[in-house]
Parts: sequence; C-alpha cells; structure tokens
Amino acid sequence: MLKVTLAGYNIDSSLIRSLDQASATPEVISAAYARISRSAKSVSELRAEALADVAQARKSNQAIVFDLGHASVAEHAVFNFDVIGVSRLLTESLETLRFASFTEKSQRYVTFARDYVIPAELELPAHSALRREYISVMDALFAEYQASYAALKSLYASDFPDLPARARDGMAKEDARYILPLATTTQLGMTLNARSLENLLRRLIASPLREARELHAALLKPAREVCPSLVRHVEAEPFTGSFRALNPKIPRDDFQDEELVRLLTHTPNADDTILAALLYEQTQGSWQQCLDATSGFAAKVKQDMWDQVFADIRPWTKMPRAFELVDFSFELSLTESCWAQFKRHRVGSVIRQKHPSSRLWVLPEVIGEAGRSSQWHDLLPRVMDLKKALASISDELACYARLNADRVKVLVKMNLRELYHLIRLRCDEHAQWEINILAHAIAEQLRGVAPQATDWLCGKSEFADRAPTPVRQND
Repeated sequence: MLKVTLAGYNIDSSLIRSLDQASATPEVISAAYARISRSAKSVSELRAEALADVAQARKSNQAIVFDLGHASVAEHAVFNFDVIGVSRLLTESLETLRFASFTEKSQRYVTFARDYVIPAELELPAHSALRREYISVMDALFAEYQASYAALKSLYASDFPDLPARARDGMAKEDARYILPLATTTQLGMTLNARSLENLLRRLIASPLREARELHAALLKPAREVCPSLVRHVEAEPFTGSFRALNPKIPRDDFQDEELVRLLTHTPNADDTILAALLYEQTQGSWQQCLDATSGFAAKVKQDMWDQVFADIRPWTKMPRAFELVDFSFELSLTESCWAQFKRHRVGSVIRQKHPSSRLWVLPEVIGEAGRSSQWHDLLPRVMDLKKALASISDELACYARLNADRVKVLVKMNLRELYHLIRLRCDEHAQWEINILAHAIAEQLRGVAPQATDWLCGKSEFADRAPTPVRQND
C-alpha cells in the first residue's frame, strides 16, 4: 500500500534553536537514507534509529560518504544561508554553482544606495593612495547612478504617462544600473545540499580575493557546527584543470556592436534526430533503425509527427527528453548586467572569459535621451584607469571596478530542452530588454538549423498569439 511520509522540511533557524540541539542536525536524515539500500527495515525505523544515536549517524555518514565514496548521500542534508554584504563580483563564485538555488537582491527592482565593497587588499599602507582613488571613483559612479535614475524617471513620466508609476520606476532602475560597478554590495538567499556546499567552499578558498576567503570561513563555521560529518573536504585543491597563459597571446577578438550571437556547432539533422528518439522510445527497433526510418519519411509524414509532438503545448510544458539529444554551442557577447541574468541558466555548459576587454561598454540609448551620456563618458576613463591600477596588484582585484555596462564574452553549449526553458523565460515580454534581445537572437539562429523542432521556441507571452494544435481523439 502506498505510503508517503514528510520526513523533513526547511524551517527558520530560530525555530531550530528551540529544539534539542544535539539532534537538530540534517545528518540524521542522510544517515537514515544511506541505509535504505542495505537494510530490510522501514525508512521510518531507520530515521528513528539515526535520531536516537546522532554520534553513530555521523560515523555512518563518514563511512558511507567518504570511505565508500557514495557522495550523493550528502545531498540529503540541505542548508539555507542568508548571505549579506557581499559584492556583486563575489556572487559570480556562488551563482554559477549548478546544484543550488539563489535569489539575489535585484538591481532591476530595488534602488541601490551608496554601498560598495572596499577590498581588504587595499588596506595595506602601500595602497593607501589607490584606496582613496577607488573610493572616489565608486562614489562618483553611485552619484551618477542616482542622477541617471532621477533623469530616467522624469523622462519615462513624460514619454509614458499612462504607465503606472511603479512600472516607470522599474524601467528607470534597470537602465540606470548599467553604471553600477561589480563592487556594489548585495545580498542573497542560498539553498544547497552538503555536497554542493563542499564544492563551493573549495572554490572560495582557492580564490585570490580576500572577500571570497572571508565568505569561506563564514559559511564553513555554522555548517560544521550542525553537520560535521558531511562537510569535510573544504580545502583548496592543487588540481586546477587549466594552464598558465601561453605566449604568444591570442589577439583580442572584439564582437561588432550588432553581433550578439555566433552559432558555432550544432547536431546535424536535428529535427530528424528528435523524431527518431521519440520513435525509439515507442518501438523495439535499434537507434540506427529508427534514425534510418525517420530520415526516409515523407515531408508530410514528418509534419504530422511534429503536429502530434506539439499538440496541446502550454507555456509551462516541459519538453520531452528527446530534445536533449540535440546540442548547440555558441559564443555570446553581452554586458555584465545581462550576464548576471544569463548565468542563472547554469545547467548547460557555460564558460566565461575571466579577463574580458576593459575597453568595451554598452550604454543604453535611453541614457542619451535622458541627457546623461556625457556624464557617463566622462566617468569611463576614470574607471579604466582604476582597473589598470587594481590590475597591477591582481587581475581579479580589477574586476571590482568593472561596470554592469562592460561587455563580456561567453562560450555556451546547451541542448534544445534547456534552450526551450531559456527562450520561454527570456523572450517573454516581461524580460529585461537586453537579455530579451539576446534570447531572440539565439532563437533566430536555432530556427535556421532546426526549423521544425523549434516551432514553439518562443517567449511565454507569445503563446497567446498562437493556438496549439489540439490532441487528436481516437476514432
């Protein structure tokens, strides 16, 4: 008989502190679930045993997770962290972690006061002059942010008087933020399991930035207090998986202003590949037989199959796993502001250049309409000089002075199922303008090589303009 027990769930730490501290640990869940595969006892019994003897549960975790190497057991222990007072730069080290959840204070919806991280590296007496210049430039950037925000609100009130004030205010924020630096202080909520936490801690401790190493210590202390058996390998790894820069250096290849997407590779015959996979799922033939059969179908037959595949599709529909067999790789040119949004699609393979050009910016056209472009252009040389001065200490330190308007280049490989998710969200009418333009450019490239499989590759808001083919009823 079916039975489901809600074995646990996330609750606020203030409530946890009111419990028996000795047993209020996620380790007992991990230890109990680890024994499911090796015990005839019910899960409820295993949980009761682990809860009654936490010390033994910890020994069990260490033996199973670390001695036997069953690291997935650590994924049953989950943490919720409030991460407050970190730079936007440091969130790069967090939010590219695949198996974790993040919700960050949005520069699109929140007005940011003058609040930025001053790197601890600049506290040395030898860097006192540079520290003063850093503060001066940061203050100037935040002052211009406030001035641009006010000018944009006035412009939008004039241009869009029928829009609600809150909508106009949001538009002003999302354009003014392009002048903000990556040093801007932010906060986020982070949920991740013990296995992912270990991966993150190793990443942070290996960073050359003092801020990253401080966060490492701040995360490790409370995690180890409540979950010592599952948070162990947190030191920097000697293995880097990379190499030092080679000489001669590769010359810089700057995208043209209008070039946002370069499609590099794609699965050949993508449409037929997906149909063959769906056919394979429903038959007893080999993969090659299904592929040969699909490629031999008449165009009308294939279209009928696609009509059935997309029948009754809705904006929230998940595409079949067959769409994962079709891969696309492309190179993107986008701003730091857009990257902050794109990096959330981290299930795919995404490789960002660590030290992109410092000479390329994207100033929203509306900044000129609001009469602030000259002020922005006056600030940019100061920002570039600050980057160069910080880079003399380390390239990583210079990134604090990068602006949301700075361009970056990113190498991406995603399958079509992942891309459906990305395009639905980012081509939607509510998406921010830059990532909306980028997503439409990606979709256009994909339609050129997989026209049938991408027939419903569109934003959620675009579904209203199309009527899905209804499911055919059996005669």
